[in-house]
Amino acid sequence: MIERPSPNHNARSHPIRCIVLHADGSPKESATLDWVSRPESKVAYHVLIARDGTCYRIVPDERRAWGVGYAAWRGVKDVNSVSLSLAFSNRDDGKERLTDAQIAAAKPIIAAWRAKWAIEEVTTHKIVSRFQDGRELHDGQRRKNDPEMAPNFVLSDYA
Repeated sequence: MIERPSPNHNARSHPIRCIVLHADGSPKESATLDWVSRPESKVAYHVLIARDGTCYRIVPDERRAWGVGYAAWRGVKDVNSVSLSLAFSNRDDGKERLTDAQIAAAKPIIAAWRAKWAIEEVTTHKIVSRFQDGRELHDGQRRKNDPEMAPNFVLSDYA
């Protein structure tokens, strides 16, 4: 794993309980790595998986990465405090598929996290992003749609 640290994290207030999968929405992982390295972005993941399967460590697991934003999971509204964020480099445009290399790289990371932490669920940014402007959105509404926009993404492959 290649270290590419971000300043966009802080201390956790709760134990790690879930993994949130993301798509970065960028045509190049270099753009994402640049963006998450900037304090003004206020965004980071724990790990980013490039299209060629290269894995970048952005935030240590023990720290709270700023990857989810307004969200809720099992009654927790500060999902960043209880989650690990794993992002795929993907345009998130409904056309670009996850690569075989990304899928192969993600599975052992998730398995290692499951072995190390008390993971209750693997979920997605789309599923947990049901808040906007401090209010809960209705069923079917979501702020985000990643990584489900990748045509070959199936959550059960990672859960």
